[in-house]
Amino acid sequence: MKISVIIITRNRCEDVRNTLIGFNRQTYQDKEIIVIDNASNDGTRAMFAEEFPEIKYLWLPDNFDIRSINIGIEMSDGDIIWRTDSDSYPESEFAFEKVVEIFRSRPEVHVICSEDIEVLNNSTVWDWYPFPVDKKNIPADGYPANTFAGTGAAIRREVYDKVGGFWGFGFEEIEFCTRAILAGFNVRYFPQIRTLHFSSPRDRDNSNRWVMISTQYIRYIWKYFPLKTALGRTVVFYINQILLSFFSKVKMSARIEGALTMLSVIFHTVRNERRAVPKEKIKDITLGVSLYKNIFMSMTYAMNRKIKKWLKD
Repeated sequence: MKISVIIITRNRCEDVRNTLIGFNRQTYQDKEIIVIDNASNDGTRAMFAEEFPEIKYLWLPDNFDIRSINIGIEMSDGDIIWRTDSDSYPESEFAFEKVVEIFRSRPEVHVICSEDIEVLNNSTVWDWYPFPVDKKNIPADGYPANTFAGTGAAIRREVYDKVGGFWGFGFEEIEFCTRAILAGFNVRYFPQIRTLHFSSPRDRDNSNRWVMISTQYIRYIWKYFPLKTALGRTVVFYINQILLSFFSKVKMSARIEGALTMLSVIFHTVRNERRAVPKEKIKDITLGVSLYKNIFMSMTYAMNRKIKKWLKD
């Protein structure tokens, strides 16, 4: 089974260099690395030509954000797609060996979600998974999941071929997994496969990210949830995002844009994308976890990071 590593980058020359070195340490030989560059102007092109001529590299004249991953997948020919970021790579050099072993022995597993280690935050684990798990006695088929951390996930190509690629930046992982689950595929969390995430702050506009993330989740809600559930989730999420914008130092112009866009995207989604999930399928795409719990987990994790940073400073 061939693994295709797809990396999207923009103005992260040093980060992507370290990431490539990390992936080149993988002992599994049947692999390829494809990098799609979203219009970097920081010397990334020259670095690839000089240091990594063997890697498939495509420079784009414009920034197509996370959607560029679909270009990379189309350029690949692996049986397994490794979804990652330009500042992340597997902790163990044997990680790909383990991924292939799981896929070969467990045909019912279609997406493998890895553990996310926040290296610059004292190497703490990002507890994105909503339930406590026994990491010493992991089931052979992993733990049921409905999304994955974008820093490291293995996807059978048949999933991509059937459900299509990723939408724009913002909750693209859960939206992709929702389509996969509804198509009959199984998403599983394997905490023994660990990904190192260096969480680069380069080329990040917090205000713009807040607008995109806020808009995309409202879009996700109205694409998949029944009317009553969608209304309830929208109110909770809308209030949370507005409050979060004050704590995240989002610019006033972005705050106004996001508040209005979150409302307008409801009508656009209902008109053009809506495919409400039957009530009996809601638990499959949410794992039975409420939006309140998801928000609480995110806020708790963010607060813990801030507290640790304050103590360190």
